[in-house]
Amino acid sequence: MAVNALAYFSNSIQGIPQIGSDVNLAESRTQPTFAMGYRVQRQDGAEFVYASFGDAVAAGALCAQDISESGLVDTDDSVIAPASCVTTTDGTAGQKYLQVTLAATTADQFAGGYLTITDDSGEGHTYRIKGNTATDDPTTGDIRIELKDKLAVALDATSDIAITGSLYANLESATTTDNAAAGVAVVAQAAGDFGWVQTKGVVGILTNGVIAVGNGVIIGAVAGSVAVGAAVTDTIIGTCIVVGDDTGYSQIAINLS
Repeated sequence: MAVNALAYFSNSIQGIPQIGSDVNLAESRTQPTFAMGYRVQRQDGAEFVYASFGDAVAAGALCAQDISESGLVDTDDSVIAPASCVTTTDGTAGQKYLQVTLAATTADQFAGGYLTITDDSGEGHTYRIKGNTATDDPTTGDIRIELKDKLAVALDATSDIAITGSLYANLESATTTDNAAAGVAVVAQAAGDFGWVQTKGVVGILTNGVIAVGNGVIIGAVAGSVAVGAAVTDTIIGTCIVVGDDTGYSQIAINLS
């Protein structure tokens, strides 16, 4: 799959939607209607978030981002010190740019995601990513990342970073490896489509194995499914309300907000 260049992101604080009558939860479009992560709530408390889909998913599939495509594992010493950057203000406090050595990166691959300084200079700070250049721009082997907010602390060549992609972009059926659960597909979506996932309330989800009423459920071994949670280290997706058949759908009260 590939990053959808049509997806766009917002950093605004949400208020009361002014276009509630135009929200179609069964929407499946090839052009986005809202920014990824746009959120609405029904009067019953159910919550829905607008998303892009990087792979085809079925209605009732638990969805997550493709971590290998949208994120970056903790990476040491890849930040370029400001004095060595093409633009020497990059990486300095009060600026929104940094230069990073990173291969095989496409333009805006990390847009809408989150960059954390995981160690050394600037550590502990997390920033929202506005966009990035492709590898070899601004110089061979490097990319330039633009943040939505200014750097609070200057970075240098010791700064370690990690990136988590937008929770609501390039979604596919959740697996035990692509496990940052974002929500449940309201309707079937094709790769490249835009539509809604449910993040809170009662919803039918593909069931893997035998579960019981009251069980906390986790991401199942079958892509897009939930299974009974067994260990305290499991991330609970929600609570089973009505049991369905194995490979069928159970009603789960979820809270992924």
